[in-house]
Amino acid sequence: MAWKARQWLRPRRILTGFALLAGLWLLTAFVGFVVFDRDTAALLVIGVSLVAFAVAVAALVLRSRVGWIDGAWAGVGILLLVALYSVPLRDDLPEDALAIVERIDRDSEDRYDFAEQLFHDLAGRFTGPTREYLLQPQRIFLHKSAAYFWETEGYVPSHLQTQLYRHMLIASGRFDEDEVVRRTGRCFNSPHGYLEIAHPERKVYADLWAAQTFEEYEFGQVVDMPSCDGLTADAGPEGDPL
Repeated sequence: MAWKARQWLRPRRILTGFALLAGLWLLTAFVGFVVFDRDTAALLVIGVSLVAFAVAVAALVLRSRVGWIDGAWAGVGILLLVALYSVPLRDDLPEDALAIVERIDRDSEDRYDFAEQLFHDLAGRFTGPTREYLLQPQRIFLHKSAAYFWETEGYVPSHLQTQLYRHMLIASGRFDEDEVVRRTGRCFNSPHGYLEIAHPERKVYADLWAAQTFEEYEFGQVVDMPSCDGLTADAGPEGDPL
């Protein structure tokens, strides 16, 4: 048993497992941005990346460079990334963010008008380009501060944009926590975050990434999943946006 434990805990095994995971990430980024571009279908990028990765791993196995213990540590690495992804965004909104909430609140007819105006303000402040997460993984897994993203702007992952928007809706006093619910869908190989806002007549979605990606986006819609290459019509009782 002690020998088996030593095999599992050897630093080389751990580092090799994590290196496999990092290699897959870098390979996918290379395929997604060098071999292809942002407009290439996600399934093609994923397929080519996985085939190339499988060939590389098979070659390493045949040369006895990696084994199942290394693969197990790669699995542990995936679990760690999932845990880091799941850490919620801190509700540390800076003063200028709260000032925008107050300004839009004063100019809004009702809370749904407020939610829509605030949504468009945030959609213009941040960016969410396709597959950008491959280039800036630190913004997904390490940065969990609303103040940080507000001050740096630029790319913000969809699930963190959603949480920032939710914090601002709640800070306005117009919505309770259970009236603005975080939802997580899937764009093939990556999670996709959006918000569902309580409404007496219809489902109202707020999808900041979709608004930044599709010019035709109207408040109330959500991106088609898992393809994420268009907008769903399921934004109201008859498919009409809010």
